[in-house]
Amino acid sequence: MVEFGREPHDSDADGFDPELEAMFEQELRASLQARPAPDGFADRVLARVDALPHHEPAPWPVRTIRNPVVRGAIAATLLLSVGAGGYLEHQRERQIAGEHARQQVLLALRITSTTLQDVRNKVDGNNANQEDAN
Repeated sequence: MVEFGREPHDSDADGFDPELEAMFEQELRASLQARPAPDGFADRVLARVDALPHHEPAPWPVRTIRNPVVRGAIAATLLLSVGAGGYLEHQRERQIAGEHARQQVLLALRITSTTLQDVRNKVDGNNANQEDAN
């Protein structure tokens, strides 16, 4: 078995070379050690940040409207408002139709009552005339 371009020598039972493994760990530790930043690094980074275009934050109503949760809440509120308004209008129309039907029934009863009264008066008048004739 070839590891890191070399034939293993003095391999232990699992096929790894302990010397090669120790050298690999040493190189790994050396490459992972913290290093100081080069001189002027922080100044260069801050200068680049300052050079970026600055955007003023959007006013709060705009930020709020851009929030998907707020948009969903607004949509739900509008939907419920329109639905509730439609339901209330339907109920109002039914109430108006019921009142109109009630008025028609009362008018029909008045007409019927008047007609029956006229018929009764005629019948009573005819009965009175027939009794006078006898």
